[in-house]
Amino acid sequence: MASVLERSSNMELLLSKSFTLPLLAIVSYLTYKYDPSGNSKKSDASNSATAADSKSKSQAEASQGHTATLSNSAGSPVFGGQAEGADDFDYTKIKINAVDPDFDWSATPPFKYRPFKKGEYKLTMGIQNIPMDEWLMMEDTYLNFTNIKTNYMNNPDKVDHICFLSDECVDSAIEFYEASTNFMLQRYPQYFKVVEKEDGIEYIHNLVRDEYIELHPADVSPRENLIKNMTRLIEEDFIILQRDPAKDKDEYIFKGGCFGFAAGFDPLTVFQTNMTTIHGNVPGYKTNLRSQMNKFFDKVKPGVFVRRNNWSLQVHNKLLVFDSNKGKEDEEIIAADPGSLDYKREVFFRSERQTLTKLHRSKAMVFGIRTYLTALNDIREEGLADELIGGITGMQEILGIYKNRPKWGDAAVEFLSGRTNGTEKPWIENFE
Repeated sequence: MASVLERSSNMELLLSKSFTLPLLAIVSYLTYKYDPSGNSKKSDASNSATAADSKSKSQAEASQGHTATLSNSAGSPVFGGQAEGADDFDYTKIKINAVDPDFDWSATPPFKYRPFKKGEYKLTMGIQNIPMDEWLMMEDTYLNFTNIKTNYMNNPDKVDHICFLSDECVDSAIEFYEASTNFMLQRYPQYFKVVEKEDGIEYIHNLVRDEYIELHPADVSPRENLIKNMTRLIEEDFIILQRDPAKDKDEYIFKGGCFGFAAGFDPLTVFQTNMTTIHGNVPGYKTNLRSQMNKFFDKVKPGVFVRRNNWSLQVHNKLLVFDSNKGKEDEEIIAADPGSLDYKREVFFRSERQTLTKLHRSKAMVFGIRTYLTALNDIREEGLADELIGGITGMQEILGIYKNRPKWGDAAVEFLSGRTNGTEKPWIENFE
């Protein structure tokens, strides 16, 4: 283990952080290393493997009903004739390709993101440009996860920790509302219809949830419903970051959005802070990443989308976690008993599909997070036990602590190795 830690670089540590917002900095930095037009600047031989993997992922997504146009060989996103993005790119006017007429969200299993490998924990860039058609997705978790998030929004003890809208963010929230509703209406027309009610207001009828939200942002009241309506329309969390020269002339600030499935931190503690403050605990951020990230935010054009993935494990069935998904160097973390865990209902491989794009009017950045919880038993049945063991044991020690590996690491390895099958806890019936 020590030799692995010695060989791991600081950049690999930065890329590995399980705290979602720091990963936004990594997406931004690594994408800045690409031409903002989307043309990849190959830096090592691993890029060809990454490109092949990206293509296979897109093809697999298409086979599940996510019929997006594949990126071209140069890595530029191909959608709406806007391969490079543009300052006047309008998300409300662009044509979105609809899914196949026979697409069934309830028969579309979650895409199997498995961003780990056997052997030394050596990270690649792991990001790609994607077409707009792949921005927001519908899978068989849609109804369950939007129900859970709606319940959070109706819980007075949780809503202020996950739903945010500053005064300065209203215009950006309106723009995101328009972009998201336009996308869902065009992409999934069999599930979202525009109807006019007796009050003369146009609504979007969500046939999956059998409920209505206002079509036009001007009809939404109170304004906090600009955020809350989106949590019922799309499954993804979304974070809006924008300039606020009165508070910080150099950096973007977290101004609004929904962070319903936060993994190991309280979003309220970082609301209305700049990117340097948010990344205060990330080693080397100020010296290695801050200037590059700020340049990327300034230079990237509306209409360009990027994606990456993040992963960890957890020994509970919670989607929203304020503290128990990460550890600290100065705390004693008690290891879970391998034999006492239910690996079908209690131990999960947690991954995130993260996207980033810039809005065209406000120039705000929107960071999307789609959360996947896969039972560790499923990973073993897929035949990927050795690969995941390699990813777990190959972590740097400090990274392992941050991801709370002392809690779940030994138990996961014992189960994946077949040395325990744990126990059954049938009373655990759903995610919380």
